[in-house]
Amino acid sequence: MHELLLFGQVPASRHEQVLSILAGVAAMQPQPFLEKHLIFKPARLPPGSRPGHTGAVQGVPNPQIQAIQAQTQGDIFYLQLVADVDITKASKDQGQRDGNLGRGENRTTEHGNPLNPNSEPITIAGEKAEPETGSEKWTLQFRDLPEVAGRRPVTSRLIYDLEFKSGDPLAFMSALDYTHVSTYFISGHRLSHISTSLLLFRPHVPLAPPSSSSAQPSSQPISSQQATLTNSRLLDPSGAYILQVALRVSDGSKPELMTRGITELLALKEMLKGVVELAVAERLSLDTRVR
Repeated sequence: MHELLLFGQVPASRHEQVLSILAGVAAMQPQPFLEKHLIFKPARLPPGSRPGHTGAVQGVPNPQIQAIQAQTQGDIFYLQLVADVDITKASKDQGQRDGNLGRGENRTTEHGNPLNPNSEPITIAGEKAEPETGSEKWTLQFRDLPEVAGRRPVTSRLIYDLEFKSGDPLAFMSALDYTHVSTYFISGHRLSHISTSLLLFRPHVPLAPPSSSSAQPSSQPISSQQATLTNSRLLDPSGAYILQVALRVSDGSKPELMTRGITELLALKEMLKGVVELAVAERLSLDTRVR
């Protein structure tokens, strides 16, 4: 499957205005969402060798795994486990954790949320823990390096999404010899227009632990209960939003399907001219290869 993309940036001061315009264009109410992303890095293997045991998750068909492996011959890519987080449940759980602060059940930082200095102290994750997948529905995502810019007026890349029906996603990744390297969130709103998906979102990264001398965000594994927006910070300090306009083509080898998809994206780009300037992304900014 191929994905066609255009991107734009929306300042935080224009977020509500742009979201309202997008709702009018899509003729629907924006749907809030919160996604958790776990990034995995493979161990470099000798040419032609692949992990033999992939039975940790019975719900992932072997042909789909083989399709991913076929695309990664010669290059090694990061993979992501992605899950939609129940926003209502996440808020409730965070409220319960905040209620435990007075009983000394959680350690807190010395400072509050850097995005809101007047907020309550932030709950910090305990000792190093492996990421937990809990009851969320997980999808394994592979994103190829986009095609060379200039061939098309949109960003085009090969993608695979494999939904886990059952089993332990982390055990499955371990069986593939992939290790967890970092966690991040994206939050915002989803809309759809004809065949196009619109995401207006901001990425969040976990705060570094108090003992860290580095100003960089922590890349240590964080459990699903501890890794929340409350103990994360915006990746872009300005608070700007990213508008991603995406359309999926089932068979990228068919020129008529690709042309139809590109035409629809460009029509939406023209419709949003003066509201958000949509453009092709920098190719290497979407590079998922391990260096």
